[in-house]
Amino acid sequence: MKSTALHYVVAFIVIFSTIVFIVLFGRLPTFKGTIVGKAHILLWHKIPAKLVAVDKAITGGRFVDSTSSCGNYLINEKNWAVTTFYVTILTVALIFFFKDAWRYITNPIHRLLIPLLAFQPYFYLYLSAFTDPGFITQSNVSRMLDIFPYDDIIFYPDMPPCRTCHTPKPARSKHCSVCKHCIARMDHHCAWINNCVGYNNYRFFLGFIVSNLIVLTYGSYLTSSVLYKEYMRQYFPEGYDSAPKYFWADYRKWIILIHSQNWTAAVSSLFMIATLVCPLVIAFLAQHIIFIHQGVTTNESEKWGEVEWVVKNGMLYVYENGNHNAENEAPEAASGSGSESESGYARPRSAAPTSDKPKPENSGRRVYIHAYVDEEMNRSVPHGMVQTEKVPDLDSICNIYDKGGFFKNVGEVFFPKYS
Repeated sequence: MKSTALHYVVAFIVIFSTIVFIVLFGRLPTFKGTIVGKAHILLWHKIPAKLVAVDKAITGGRFVDSTSSCGNYLINEKNWAVTTFYVTILTVALIFFFKDAWRYITNPIHRLLIPLLAFQPYFYLYLSAFTDPGFITQSNVSRMLDIFPYDDIIFYPDMPPCRTCHTPKPARSKHCSVCKHCIARMDHHCAWINNCVGYNNYRFFLGFIVSNLIVLTYGSYLTSSVLYKEYMRQYFPEGYDSAPKYFWADYRKWIILIHSQNWTAAVSSLFMIATLVCPLVIAFLAQHIIFIHQGVTTNESEKWGEVEWVVKNGMLYVYENGNHNAENEAPEAASGSGSESESGYARPRSAAPTSDKPKPENSGRRVYIHAYVDEEMNRSVPHGMVQTEKVPDLDSICNIYDKGGFFKNVGEVFFPKYS
């Protein structure tokens, strides 16, 4: 392999990894206003708009029209293009590894672990791709409605039914335009597995990410070890003690070594590919660990980003039962000094002995409604509820889907009630 070809491989991996990172993470609220978020807008909106404008000026839009069907198929229809690309890259890399690096790995533990770990990405890809992610149907919708309660912030019971599936929308669900189904505890649609990531297969998807990360880090370590041994064999055959200080930093020797033989060029390419792609997978896994810790999905993180924007602009209000304030403020009807507490203040009616009187509709319910500048609301006010306060900050809102940290939330991921 010539040096120019090797440079092309490295350049492709760097550019590809950067673009994938921007496309995957640039839309998240975390990167809003940052260089990653701006790059996402540039790649996903501004550049395509410019290309469309140029095509209209030159060909009258014929080029876009002729390629739109292909683009629509790749983006909006289930297909195996990206999955096939991934499997091809992984398989070719493993073939080169076993062909050029395997014979230099003599440790029996490594020789046992390598085949087992190399199989894991295929295994978890299969489980992620072919497991029902949580398709909501008429037969299971009532079950899904029982699993997750509505929080009356980003999910609420008066949401209209899905216009495509014609089923009620359980909390935490979303309709996927690619899979053509509503998905329970929808996280996102993943082109790498050609499937949605939802309630039933999220644990397999995490296994897919972790298995890829293990293969990349372990592969980076093994290929670097093989190259290091060859480096020492060529330049310092007497051993480590004969080598000068910082001998490993002589990049000229490394360049000569890499291009001295075909197998060293192949192994060094595998090392660079694994090392450069590894940070992308780490970032993706870290993002999901953060989501699990927060008790949200990728879909919900975007919804909470909108809620945060509404709160910052002072447009989120709390609505409670119309009788709530009257009940809390009315003193207890009692004789003598019994109407006052020890501190001298009238006790709320809720402190009085319970009675058989039925609770009013929506009793104890807190509803959060966005009231925009033009006074348009994101939902109608439930019957009998009145505005009580403006939400001061995001910390004053409770996420009911957060069980209390990563280790409590992760149980829901790996042990779903219905799968």
